[in-house]
Amino acid sequence: METEENCGDYEIIEMIDYGSFGDILKVKSEKNNEIFAMKQIRFRGNFQDDPYIISEIYCLTRLKHRNIIRMSEIIIDVGADEINIIMEYAEKENIERYMCTNENLEFHQKYKIYSQILEGVQFCHSMDIAHRDLTPVNILLTKDLVVKITDFGLAVKCFDDEDKPLLCSDYLGRASYLPPEVLSQKPFLPKPADIWSVGVTLLFILFQTIPFSGFHQDVLEEQMNNAWELFVHTQSEKLNNATLKPAIIDTLRSQLQLDSKLRKDICELIRLWHDVGPKSMFENDVK
Repeated sequence: METEENCGDYEIIEMIDYGSFGDILKVKSEKNNEIFAMKQIRFRGNFQDDPYIISEIYCLTRLKHRNIIRMSEIIIDVGADEINIIMEYAEKENIERYMCTNENLEFHQKYKIYSQILEGVQFCHSMDIAHRDLTPVNILLTKDLVVKITDFGLAVKCFDDEDKPLLCSDYLGRASYLPPEVLSQKPFLPKPADIWSVGVTLLFILFQTIPFSGFHQDVLEEQMNNAWELFVHTQSEKLNNATLKPAIIDTLRSQLQLDSKLRKDICELIRLWHDVGPKSMFENDVK
């Protein structure tokens, strides 16, 4: 979709995507012709009363890391009830699309992409911020295949002003990537929820599909049956008539624990992934 409309000093070139918290457009700066992405969020009343808008702005202002999308500026149009967040442009779009159009990607490339995702999440968690909506749709790639985590509308601080852990009680997100405690609508700690979501994301990166689908209750039943284990076996046989490397199984198991207390934290997860190494995906694979 092309348009001649402008937003401040930016020319709107085309629509990139429709998001749950705002539309994403490709724009060009009229000052230097640099290309950016713009998230256009509409609000009612006072935008400062909207926790999801404030969360997005708070996180993008604080989180400065190579693997987190960089915010350039914010344009607030009160008359139009609209906030426009100008961000760096990721040419390869999200990893869901990228993986589905690059099904023959070598494992060492998948390994590098997932390593960057973990590094971005580690930085968020080190700042006591949990993303809570980590899916392949919310993870972008630049032309150089640099990962950029984006869409922080559901992100939360993990501790209150008295340094006490905050339990979340809003149960939002894409069901197939949500952990059982969220689908069960039980108050939950957000960091372990992120760990589960990046575990499902790893399955998608490896196989371009995931074991969980359907409505919340359908997904929850599949989770309770540890459907991911049979899924991994079946997909490995289909892809390579082989068995997934035990170190990858261990990494997945450390994330996809039904009991959130048993999931590894992000630093332990990075150590496990380092042990996997980039050489091969399957056991006894000579590649």
